[in-house]
Amino acid sequence: MKYSWIIIGIILLASCEQNPSKKLVTSDVPAEETNVFDSLNSEIKSDPGNSQLYYQRAVNHYAHRDLASSLSDVGRALKLDSSNVEYYMLLSNLKMLSKQSREARNALIRANELEPKNIDVLLKLGELYMLVEDFKNSFGYLNQVLEVDIHNATAYRLKGFNYKYAGDTVKAVSSFQTAIEQDPNDYDSYLQLGLLYSIYLDPLAIDYYNNALKVNPNSLEALYAKGLHLQREFKSREALEVYARIAELNADYFNAYYNSGYIYLEQLQVYDSAALFFSQAIDHGPERYFQAMYNRGLAYERLQDFKNAKLDYTEVLGINPQYDLAALGLSRLEEME
Repeated sequence: MKYSWIIIGIILLASCEQNPSKKLVTSDVPAEETNVFDSLNSEIKSDPGNSQLYYQRAVNHYAHRDLASSLSDVGRALKLDSSNVEYYMLLSNLKMLSKQSREARNALIRANELEPKNIDVLLKLGELYMLVEDFKNSFGYLNQVLEVDIHNATAYRLKGFNYKYAGDTVKAVSSFQTAIEQDPNDYDSYLQLGLLYSIYLDPLAIDYYNNALKVNPNSLEALYAKGLHLQREFKSREALEVYARIAELNADYFNAYYNSGYIYLEQLQVYDSAALFFSQAIDHGPERYFQAMYNRGLAYERLQDFKNAKLDYTEVLGINPQYDLAALGLSRLEEME
């Protein structure tokens, strides 16, 4: 799906493009890309009735996150040729990124009318209806895909998401498993199967996470999910190794430090290491990260470093006066004085 806007989160592109009117300044565009725009502009000037040229420029604007210009150009392309399915597919993506789901749907429905058996269009309709939790229509379009191509892994994967969001985990598992049977490199389905099996701490979850990591070895989400599963199984050292790998890949992934600190605090009772990791979580985490401050204070308290423990508990209560655990910690320290 050339212009797909989801599959877990998903989810990611839209967060980078909150402002559809934002334009890229010329200095941000590499010279070779500027040449592409110059060439297209020149061709359009010479042949203003060529819809494909406007579409190509729209695609280039889209790639550079200039959604307003892309929308303008695809609109021009459609005025010149209202029968081109590719144009409607791009239009639907632009509308979806602009949070105009109804207009996105209308563009896809028009594309479907033009080419009823176009698999890309059917998949995107299935995705769109899944996003708005209209599972009946989503399943309808995805089943049409499978009538054309019984081995389409994307259709099975999207059916898996539908079942998952609808709360039917048994059928979700079945659909994701079918997806990886069709495509052994289906990262998203491996990850989803890992997450579903992790709910029950089933050891199979680790196998699915490992398969996801074979496809994408540096996936932070798969590594974090694997680490969390190992942590919940009290396989502390293995979990710490995974969190260390995450920190190597992304030094600002503060949850890896926090979870490492928690393992040292509660599972291994190595309190100086716990304090160190909570300090790293505070350094790399959100501003006023009082949960990590509290746990560092608790580590200090268990180290009998009551001065630093009191400082952390006090700071936590300054940020969140209702945080009872910090208040209890201060009370314990006051009783010792």
